[in-house]
Amino acid sequence: MLQKIKEIYASIFTTIRAKLIAIVSFIILASLLLFTGISLNLFQTNMAELIKLNNGNNAKMLSDKVESELRSNADALRILVSAGGEASGIYFKDTSDFLFVADFPVLTDAPTRTFFRQAKLDRVHLSADAARRFLRFSAQDAARVQKGEFVIHSLKSSRQHVWLLAVPFRDKGSERAIAALMNGDALAALFASVRSKGSATSLYEAMLVDGDKRLVAHSDKKNFIPAQDMASHPAVQIAYRYFGQKVMTGVQRYEIGQVHEYGSFRKLNLGDAALITTVNEDIAFEGVRWAKLTTILIALLIITLAILFIYFFSRTISDPLKRLVGATQKIRTGDYSVKLESPAKDEVGELTTAFNEMTDGLREREHLKGAFGKFVNEEVAKMVMRGDLALGGESKLATVFFSDIRSFTSISEKMTPSEVVGFLNEYMTLMVEVVHKYGGVVDKFIGDAIMAIWGAPVTKPNDVENAVSAALEMRTVLHKFNEGRGSKAKPIIRIGMGLNTGDVLAGQIGSIDRLDYTVIGDTVNLASRIEGLNKAFGTDVLISENTYSLVKAKFVCVALHKVQVKGKAEAQRVYAVLGKKGDTKAPKNLAELHKRIGLYPQKKSGK
Repeated sequence: MLQKIKEIYASIFTTIRAKLIAIVSFIILASLLLFTGISLNLFQTNMAELIKLNNGNNAKMLSDKVESELRSNADALRILVSAGGEASGIYFKDTSDFLFVADFPVLTDAPTRTFFRQAKLDRVHLSADAARRFLRFSAQDAARVQKGEFVIHSLKSSRQHVWLLAVPFRDKGSERAIAALMNGDALAALFASVRSKGSATSLYEAMLVDGDKRLVAHSDKKNFIPAQDMASHPAVQIAYRYFGQKVMTGVQRYEIGQVHEYGSFRKLNLGDAALITTVNEDIAFEGVRWAKLTTILIALLIITLAILFIYFFSRTISDPLKRLVGATQKIRTGDYSVKLESPAKDEVGELTTAFNEMTDGLREREHLKGAFGKFVNEEVAKMVMRGDLALGGESKLATVFFSDIRSFTSISEKMTPSEVVGFLNEYMTLMVEVVHKYGGVVDKFIGDAIMAIWGAPVTKPNDVENAVSAALEMRTVLHKFNEGRGSKAKPIIRIGMGLNTGDVLAGQIGSIDRLDYTVIGDTVNLASRIEGLNKAFGTDVLISENTYSLVKAKFVCVALHKVQVKGKAEAQRVYAVLGKKGDTKAPKNLAELHKRIGLYPQKKSGK
């Protein structure tokens, strides 16, 4: 998996520009998300605490208002019952809160006095008999009133919101109870004030439930109806669970459906009713969500601006680097004429300046290498420049080659100096190309003579075979060179070549100020002597017995009689090379060779 991610990263972020955009975007995005996450979490936590506090305060304030309303209604009921008669009619005329009032001297099913106006009951579609039925006490309610508590019940038999209120009343030393059928408009108006004005949804909602967990009043009249069973509502369940633990007020978070809410509950000091206010968490935290969305949009805007800025800024880095890469590729192909311009003064500008200086150095080095290679063998020059050629000498098994132009003195006497130089340059160029073609090293030019080496300074496979093959190809090249020649200005050229294989001492030889790489030893001297024997035998390619023993399986050679050479105590046998075995164009014998090369043996060659 990690390797796959690395491959995807390498395939996408292949340029400095892409990497800069990715890195900076990641840093900006991570910073914004981290800062925003921490800030919004703190904000949300503080908001939650603030909502709990406000919700608790709302519950307290609303419960105080409801209790005040209940006390006011209780006082009014006591005045109404105490006055009785005409006073009750006037009171019913002035207020619409009471629909039907019953006075119970003793807590029985039958009140001793009733006060009502039929017109008010008609508005809520209640008859006097139905109203009396609603005002009946249960044994539990009677006991509570006797204890001096209020009794509140929600009723659901009318089209209009009505509810029951029973309060204790002491008159002239007797314990009495007053039960009233109440118009719910006053409570409805009180709870309606909780909802947000001009809003389809409200942050806060409030409800009043009686001891039977039925709804007495609710701030949302559209979705809740009086006397509705609220026992399954989480807030009601939590509230009455805490009431059972003697906890009369508190705040709790709960989930209803897919929505989370905060519910604050308070048990009224009057009656067995409970006041509950709720806060919709989604609505409460809507500002937090908008803050998150706004932050994301701001982050995207910042990243977009950052990408645009980095895109154009990175061109000041990537474009010069691209030019450097292009220039480097040109240098790789051998083009050292490239020159870069960089007006920038930063590190990229310094790199461009250093690159130009490097190019100048490489161009100068290449020029020096080319010039050096004209005066020193190219292989030796490379080794010197690499530092692979050590001072001093080392023993090598090498094949030494010498060639010489026959009768060069008489030829040059008939030509001007410039013609001689031009003729030699043309001839030498052809011969040197053959030497290099077969892996040889031109050691030096001695007038019209060429000295070449196979096996030093670097030993290669088939050095001996390559040396003999080079000599045979020189024969062919010389034949083509002589085509069209024969005049005084362009005489026909004949050459002799000699090869010998053996141990040599190879190394840099010369003075402290000037060194020359060459080979020395008896092997070199014998190769030079063998080359000189071509004149006596009328041949063009002679090899020593050492060389013959290494290549006799691949070349057709003719053994010549032994010859006493200078510097050798014993006579040396030499071999004339006719050609490669299997070469049908090669001379078949010495006579054919003499005829082809135009050289013939001297009458006295000596033994």
